Amino acid sequence: MDNERNRRMLRFLGVGLLNTAFGYGIYAGLVFIELPYLIALFLATVAGVIFNYFTIGGMVFKARSGWRVFGRFIAAYVIVYIVNAALLGIMTNLFHLGPYLGQIVCIPPNVMTGWILMNYWVYKNG
Repeated sequence: MDNERNRRMLRFLGVGLLNTAFGYGIYAGLVFIELPYLIALFLATVAGVIFNYFTIGGMVFKARSGWRVFGRFIAAYVIVYIVNAALLGIMTNLFHLGPYLGQIVCIPPNVMTGWILMNYWVYKNG
Protein backbone atom coordinates (compact mmCIF):
# COMPACT_ATOMS: atom_id res chain seq x y z
CA MET A 1 0.00 0.00 0.00
CA ASP A 2 1.20 3.49 -0.70
CA ASN A 3 1.42 6.18 1.97
CA GLU A 4 -1.64 8.10 0.75
CA ARG A 5 -3.80 4.97 0.84
CA ASN A 6 -2.56 4.24 4.38
CA ARG A 7 -3.37 7.79 5.48
CA ARG A 8 -6.77 7.59 3.79
CA MET A 9 -7.53 4.30 5.56
CA LEU A 10 -6.51 5.75 8.94
CA ARG A 11 -8.70 8.82 8.31
CA PHE A 12 -11.55 6.48 7.31
CA LEU A 13 -11.19 4.56 10.57
CA GLY A 14 -10.99 7.75 12.66
CA VAL A 15 -13.97 9.38 10.98
CA GLY A 16 -15.69 6.02 11.12
CA LEU A 17 -15.50 6.07 14.91
CA LEU A 18 -17.32 9.40 14.93
CA ASN A 19 -19.86 8.20 12.36
CA THR A 20 -20.39 4.92 14.22
CA ALA A 21 -20.99 6.72 17.51
CA PHE A 22 -23.49 9.01 15.78
CA GLY A 23 -25.34 6.19 14.00
CA TYR A 24 -25.28 3.76 16.93
CA GLY A 25 -26.48 6.50 19.26
CA ILE A 26 -29.50 7.13 17.06
CA TYR A 27 -30.12 3.38 16.65
CA ALA A 28 -29.83 2.69 20.40
CA GLY A 29 -32.08 5.63 21.23
CA LEU A 30 -34.76 4.40 18.83
CA VAL A 31 -34.54 0.84 20.16
CA PHE A 32 -34.73 2.26 23.69
CA ILE A 33 -38.06 3.93 22.86
CA GLU A 34 -39.18 0.50 21.65
CA LEU A 35 -39.09 0.91 17.88
CA PRO A 36 -38.53 -2.47 16.19
CA TYR A 37 -34.80 -2.89 15.65
CA LEU A 38 -34.96 -3.05 11.83
CA ILE A 39 -36.98 0.18 11.68
CA ALA A 40 -34.51 1.77 14.10
CA LEU A 41 -31.66 0.55 11.89
CA PHE A 42 -33.29 2.03 8.79
CA LEU A 43 -33.90 5.43 10.41
CA ALA A 44 -30.37 5.52 11.87
CA THR A 45 -28.97 4.65 8.44
CA VAL A 46 -30.90 7.47 6.76
CA ALA A 47 -29.64 9.97 9.35
CA GLY A 48 -26.15 8.50 9.08
CA VAL A 49 -26.04 8.84 5.30
CA ILE A 50 -26.52 12.59 5.55
CA PHE A 51 -24.00 12.99 8.38
CA ASN A 52 -21.47 10.56 6.91
CA TYR A 53 -21.60 12.06 3.41
CA PHE A 54 -19.96 15.22 4.66
CA THR A 55 -17.48 13.60 7.06
CA ILE A 56 -16.31 10.81 4.75
CA GLY A 57 -16.25 12.86 1.57
CA GLY A 58 -14.58 15.90 3.06
CA MET A 59 -12.37 14.51 5.80
CA VAL A 60 -11.35 11.13 4.38
CA PHE A 61 -11.32 11.43 0.60
CA LYS A 62 -11.00 15.23 0.42
CA ALA A 63 -13.45 15.12 -2.44
CA ARG A 64 -15.60 17.75 -3.97
CA SER A 65 -18.76 15.92 -4.65
CA GLY A 66 -21.60 16.35 -7.04
CA TRP A 67 -24.88 14.61 -7.62
CA ARG A 68 -23.20 11.61 -9.25
CA VAL A 69 -20.99 10.94 -6.24
CA PHE A 70 -23.93 11.55 -3.89
CA GLY A 71 -25.98 8.99 -5.85
CA ARG A 72 -23.20 6.40 -5.58
CA PHE A 73 -22.81 7.26 -1.89
CA ILE A 74 -26.49 6.58 -1.27
CA ALA A 75 -26.33 3.36 -3.31
CA ALA A 76 -23.31 2.25 -1.25
CA TYR A 77 -25.25 2.84 1.95
CA VAL A 78 -28.18 0.87 0.58
CA ILE A 79 -25.78 -2.05 0.16
CA VAL A 80 -24.32 -1.51 3.65
CA TYR A 81 -27.85 -1.36 5.07
CA ILE A 82 -28.86 -4.63 3.37
CA VAL A 83 -25.73 -6.38 4.67
CA ASN A 84 -26.28 -4.87 8.12
CA ALA A 85 -29.98 -5.81 8.28
CA ALA A 86 -29.22 -9.38 7.20
CA LEU A 87 -26.42 -9.77 9.73
CA LEU A 88 -28.47 -8.16 12.49
CA GLY A 89 -31.31 -10.56 11.74
CA ILE A 90 -28.88 -13.47 12.03
CA MET A 91 -27.41 -12.12 15.27
CA THR A 92 -30.81 -11.61 16.89
CA ASN A 93 -32.71 -14.62 15.54
CA LEU A 94 -30.07 -17.32 15.13
CA PHE A 95 -27.59 -16.38 17.85
CA HIS A 96 -30.22 -14.84 20.17
CA LEU A 97 -28.26 -11.66 20.80
CA GLY A 98 -30.22 -8.60 21.81
CA PRO A 99 -30.53 -5.75 19.31
CA TYR A 100 -27.85 -3.65 21.06
CA LEU A 101 -25.14 -6.31 21.16
CA GLY A 102 -26.22 -7.73 17.81
CA GLN A 103 -25.63 -4.36 16.16
CA ILE A 104 -22.23 -4.00 17.83
CA VAL A 105 -21.22 -7.38 16.36
CA CYS A 106 -22.31 -6.10 12.92
CA ILE A 107 -20.00 -3.08 13.01
CA PRO A 108 -16.74 -4.68 11.72
CA PRO A 109 -18.32 -6.25 8.59
CA ASN A 110 -20.13 -2.96 7.92
CA VAL A 111 -16.86 -1.02 8.20
CA MET A 112 -15.16 -3.37 5.72
CA THR A 113 -18.09 -3.19 3.30
CA GLY A 114 -18.19 0.59 3.59
CA TRP A 115 -14.43 0.97 3.03
CA ILE A 116 -14.48 -1.18 -0.09
CA LEU A 117 -17.47 0.66 -1.56
CA MET A 118 -16.25 4.15 -0.68
CA ASN A 119 -12.64 3.67 -1.71
CA TYR A 120 -13.09 1.64 -4.87
CA TRP A 121 -16.47 2.74 -6.18
CA VAL A 122 -17.88 5.97 -4.71
CA TYR A 123 -14.63 7.96 -4.68
CA LYS A 124 -12.65 5.59 -6.98
CA ASN A 125 -9.29 5.69 -5.24
CA GLY A 126 -8.25 2.10 -5.90
